[in-house]
Order: sequence, then C-alpha cells, then structure tokens
Amino acid sequence: MKKRISSIYYLIAIVVMSITSSTYVCSQTFAKKSNEKTQKKSLKRIADHKGPVIGPNHSDVLSSKNRAGFETGQVVKIDGVYHMFINEMFERPHRDMRIAYWTSRDAINWKRQSTVVESIPGRSPSNPRSEVWVTAVEFNEDENAWNIFYVAYRAGAKEKGEIEGNDYAGRIWRAKSVITGREGIAGPYADMGIVLQPDENSQSWEGQQAVASFNPYKVGNRWYAFYEGHNHVPRGDWPTGMATASKLDGPWTRMPEGHNPVPLTAVFNENAQVTELKDGSYLTVFDSFGDQEIGYSLSEDGIHWNHETRIKVQSEKNLWGDPGDHAMRTPLCAIEEEDGTFTVIYTALITINGKKFYAVGKCTLAWE
Repeated sequence: MKKRISSIYYLIAIVVMSITSSTYVCSQTFAKKSNEKTQKKSLKRIADHKGPVIGPNHSDVLSSKNRAGFETGQVVKIDGVYHMFINEMFERPHRDMRIAYWTSRDAINWKRQSTVVESIPGRSPSNPRSEVWVTAVEFNEDENAWNIFYVAYRAGAKEKGEIEGNDYAGRIWRAKSVITGREGIAGPYADMGIVLQPDENSQSWEGQQAVASFNPYKVGNRWYAFYEGHNHVPRGDWPTGMATASKLDGPWTRMPEGHNPVPLTAVFNENAQVTELKDGSYLTVFDSFGDQEIGYSLSEDGIHWNHETRIKVQSEKNLWGDPGDHAMRTPLCAIEEEDGTFTVIYTALITINGKKFYAVGKCTLAWE
C-alpha cells in the first residue's frame, strides 16, 4: 500500500466491509497510533457510596417483590435526572426476569417508576423470551423517540446435546417509546423487531449463546455497537465483537472478522457501555474479572480500543460486595459530569445472613 489510508477513508472501508488482509495490517498500525493518547490516561476511584444505593430492604424492592436483585442495564442523565433501565430478577437469579425503569436526582436515592418489559414465564427451548436482558437505551433522532435494546434467549435443548440451564440463540430486540420526544423516556415501549440474531452472517467466534448483549453508540454520523458471544460446548471465552449501522433502527451488520473479535479483554467481558467524552475520545466500562472490580477501555476514534484496565469500585473500608470474579457484576454507565468526574452505577452480589441479593452500587471516578 503506497499511501497511508486516512481515518475517514478507513471508516468508509469498514462500512462497506471491503477490508483486505493488507488493509487490516494497515488498520492495526492506525489503531496503535490513534490510541497513543488514550494509553497515557487512567482513571482512579475518588469516592464510593457506603453500601448499596438499592439493596434488599429498599421500599420499592419490597413492594415490587424483587427477591433476587438486579443485573444489566443502562443509566442516562437528562436535565439533572438519572434514568435507569435495569433487569429485575424477581424470583430466581438470572432466570425470572423483567425490565424496570427507575429514576433519581442524585444517583443515590432511587424511585421505581414502572415495569417496562415482562418475560414469558416458563424457561424452555421453545420459549425464546423466558429471559429479557436490557442492555441499552438511546434516543433515536430519526423517530423522535427513545429506543431500548434487550436480549432474549431460549433454554438449551437436552435432546440436541445442549445444556438445559444455559442460554442459547440470543436475539436483540428493539423497542420504541410510544410517546414521542425526549420526555417520552418513561415509556410505555412497543417492540419494533429483532436487529441482530444468529443467522448466515454469524461469525465463528460467536458461539452458541450469541448474540449476547448489545450496546449502541454514535461515532460521527454512524452507529456502532458492542455485542458478545460465548460457546458452551466446548466451553470457551466470552469475546466481544462490533456491529455498525447508518441508523439506530438498522439494518445492523457485523464488522468483519479480523476486526472482530475486539481484544478488550483476555477472557471475559459483558455489557460494554460507551461514553463519548468531552474531548471527542471514547470510554467504555464493562463487566470483567476481579474482586469489586470493573474493566474499562479507551479509544481515540470509537472503533479501535485499548486492552482493558481494571479498577476497584469499592474502597478497602467499604467492601460490601462479595469477592469473586462473577460476584462483581455489571456497570450500567460512566456518566461524565460537569466537574469532569464520572458517575458509575453498577450491580454486585451481596450476602446478608446467608441470603444472596444482587444490589445496586455507586462510585465516582476521575482522571489520574
């Protein structure tokens, strides 16, 4: 290649999915150079709320009969109000699911507003909506309406050699707020259809669980989204890929293999939430390994990402979450506040008197 491909033409090449192997080598060089600035930046925890902000004894947890807690979702801030779309595991953890909507003015005192999406009870290979996992909320300018994205799985079919207790064939549903305008964020929401699912375009790394998780964000005039996969048999890692679209409602296409999977982590990550920073670069936070830790990654262009850095979200004097790689669960946001700090809301397992509950916590991050 006689000339270095400019960043603009590289994006076009990605969009039309016409990357050759020589272009990919060039793109890796571009990625390394474009992320030199972000590699020098790091985050630190400067504050953490003492204990959960939503625990098992919260009045709205009790009144909604949420017995197992919370997992996955996203928080956005609009005109000083935090809006949280989150899964409630109302009976069995990671089995009996519904999507709920909560609000807060300080990210500490939360009020449950409504149930947004209910699952269909009865987990089985023939029920593709026994679990509903919300992963994203975005405002769609083209529709003048809010969109939520959620994953629905079926259970494994024993007669096919699948594991009955595991999730298979994830499908990404898009739902639109019935009330138009930004004031319609509370819903109700109506299903618009599936935007990504296992099909002839599935990639070799995606495995039997994919498509798992889906988190759109905008770069210039295009949309991108992280999505995950996992192979149950033989048991594999939890890699991450990217998809792209010209409009939020699609059609969505997978980035090519070579770009996918994206090397965010060595083994595991889920529910990557992306924030476009005030300086034009990008930050993503996600569920990773480590006691009371989450992972984060930075990108100059929103397409090429640095390998993860892990950060503790609870201080040594305030370790209320259980230890273990999968006890620390999912960050729901990294909201860049006016003072330059980041509000992070996350879920974590807590055990009280032998009873387990997935609670909601809060911490504040800042640049070193």
